[in-house]
Amino acid sequence: MRSMIRSLVLTSAALFATAAFAADKAVVNVPFNFESHGQAYPAGQYQVSLDPSANVITLSNMANTAQSVRWTAGPADYDAGTPILRMKFDADGYNYELRSVQIARRITSVLDAPAKYHLAGSYVATVSGQ
Repeated sequence: MRSMIRSLVLTSAALFATAAFAADKAVVNVPFNFESHGQAYPAGQYQVSLDPSANVITLSNMANTAQSVRWTAGPADYDAGTPILRMKFDADGYNYELRSVQIARRITSVLDAPAKYHLAGSYVATVSGQ
Protein backbone atom coordinates (compact mmCIF):
# COMPACT_ATOMS: atom_id res chain seq x y z
CA MET A 1 0.00 0.00 0.00
CA ARG A 2 1.41 3.39 -0.98
CA SER A 3 1.59 6.15 1.57
CA MET A 4 0.97 9.68 0.50
CA ILE A 5 2.97 12.30 2.34
CA ARG A 6 0.75 15.20 3.29
CA SER A 7 0.70 17.89 5.91
CA LEU A 8 -2.41 19.39 7.42
CA VAL A 9 -2.72 22.14 9.97
CA LEU A 10 -6.14 22.32 11.51
CA THR A 11 -7.22 25.91 12.14
CA SER A 12 -9.14 27.54 14.92
CA ALA A 13 -12.42 26.64 13.17
CA ALA A 14 -11.82 23.04 14.23
CA LEU A 15 -9.73 23.71 17.33
CA PHE A 16 -10.01 26.17 20.15
CA ALA A 17 -8.59 27.25 23.48
CA THR A 18 -9.84 29.83 25.89
CA ALA A 19 -8.00 32.31 28.03
CA ALA A 20 -9.21 30.42 31.11
CA PHE A 21 -7.14 27.42 30.04
CA ALA A 22 -3.93 29.49 29.74
CA ALA A 23 -0.85 27.38 29.04
CA ASP A 24 -1.69 24.33 31.18
CA LYS A 25 -4.94 23.22 29.46
CA ALA A 26 -6.41 23.28 25.97
CA VAL A 27 -9.35 21.70 24.17
CA VAL A 28 -8.94 20.27 20.69
CA ASN A 29 -11.44 18.83 18.20
CA VAL A 30 -9.79 15.91 16.42
CA PRO A 31 -11.83 15.27 13.24
CA PHE A 32 -10.69 11.67 12.74
CA ASN A 33 -10.33 8.43 14.72
CA PHE A 34 -6.79 7.72 15.89
CA GLU A 35 -4.71 5.27 17.89
CA SER A 36 -2.01 5.48 20.53
CA HIS A 37 -0.18 2.38 21.76
CA GLY A 38 -2.85 0.11 20.29
CA GLN A 39 -5.70 1.97 22.03
CA ALA A 40 -8.37 3.37 19.67
CA TYR A 41 -9.76 6.88 20.19
CA PRO A 42 -12.82 8.22 18.35
CA ALA A 43 -12.96 11.57 16.58
CA GLY A 44 -14.19 14.30 18.91
CA GLN A 45 -13.22 16.85 21.52
CA TYR A 46 -10.28 16.16 23.80
CA GLN A 47 -8.86 18.11 26.69
CA VAL A 48 -5.09 18.20 26.99
CA SER A 49 -3.72 19.26 30.35
CA LEU A 50 -0.40 19.60 32.09
CA ASP A 51 -0.11 18.66 35.76
CA PRO A 52 1.01 21.35 38.26
CA SER A 53 4.58 20.04 38.33
CA ALA A 54 4.67 20.16 34.48
CA ASN A 55 5.86 16.55 34.30
CA VAL A 56 2.73 14.79 33.00
CA ILE A 57 0.53 15.51 29.98
CA THR A 58 -3.01 14.09 30.08
CA LEU A 59 -5.29 13.59 27.07
CA SER A 60 -8.97 13.10 28.00
CA ASN A 61 -11.94 12.40 25.76
CA MET A 62 -14.56 15.01 26.70
CA ALA A 63 -17.48 12.77 25.62
CA ASN A 64 -16.17 9.77 27.59
CA THR A 65 -14.15 10.98 30.59
CA ALA A 66 -13.15 7.40 31.42
CA GLN A 67 -11.05 7.41 28.26
CA SER A 68 -7.84 9.22 29.05
CA VAL A 69 -4.13 8.63 28.81
CA ARG A 70 -1.07 10.17 30.50
CA TRP A 71 2.50 10.57 29.36
CA THR A 72 5.69 11.87 30.90
CA ALA A 73 6.51 15.34 29.59
CA GLY A 74 9.91 16.73 28.72
CA PRO A 75 11.11 20.21 27.76
CA ALA A 76 10.17 21.67 24.36
CA ASP A 77 10.92 24.80 22.38
CA TYR A 78 8.07 27.30 22.59
CA ASP A 79 7.87 30.90 21.45
CA ALA A 80 5.20 33.36 22.54
CA GLY A 81 2.61 33.74 19.80
CA THR A 82 2.93 30.15 18.60
CA PRO A 83 0.14 27.60 19.24
CA ILE A 84 -0.18 26.46 22.85
CA LEU A 85 -1.09 22.91 21.79
CA ARG A 86 0.32 20.80 18.98
CA MET A 87 -0.76 17.23 18.43
CA LYS A 88 1.14 15.43 15.68
CA PHE A 89 -0.27 12.37 13.94
CA ASP A 90 1.29 9.97 11.47
CA ALA A 91 -1.07 8.82 8.74
CA ASP A 92 -0.97 5.72 6.59
CA GLY A 93 -4.01 5.78 4.35
CA TYR A 94 -6.97 6.31 6.67
CA ASN A 95 -5.17 5.19 9.83
CA TYR A 96 -3.86 7.88 12.18
CA GLU A 97 -1.36 7.20 14.95
CA LEU A 98 -0.68 9.87 17.59
CA ARG A 99 2.99 10.80 17.30
CA SER A 100 3.42 13.49 19.97
CA VAL A 101 1.61 16.02 22.12
CA GLN A 102 3.10 19.39 23.00
CA ILE A 103 1.50 21.89 25.35
CA ALA A 104 3.44 25.13 25.65
CA ARG A 105 6.99 24.28 26.84
CA ARG A 106 6.38 20.56 27.52
CA ILE A 107 6.21 17.64 25.05
CA THR A 108 5.82 13.88 25.08
CA SER A 109 8.44 11.62 23.59
CA VAL A 110 7.63 10.04 20.21
CA LEU A 111 4.56 7.92 20.91
CA ASP A 112 4.10 5.83 17.77
CA ALA A 113 6.05 2.84 16.52
CA PRO A 114 8.64 4.16 14.03
CA ALA A 115 8.86 0.95 12.03
CA LYS A 116 5.14 0.87 11.29
CA TYR A 117 4.79 4.55 10.37
CA HIS A 118 8.23 5.44 9.04
CA LEU A 119 6.95 6.33 5.56
CA ALA A 120 3.64 7.75 6.74
CA GLY A 121 2.50 11.31 6.19
CA SER A 122 2.45 13.75 9.07
CA TYR A 123 -0.62 15.63 10.28
CA VAL A 124 -0.47 18.42 12.83
CA ALA A 125 -3.35 19.69 14.94
CA THR A 126 -2.69 23.00 16.67
CA VAL A 127 -4.53 25.24 19.05
CA SER A 128 -3.66 28.91 19.16
CA GLY A 129 -3.16 30.77 22.43
CA GLN A 130 -6.49 32.58 22.13
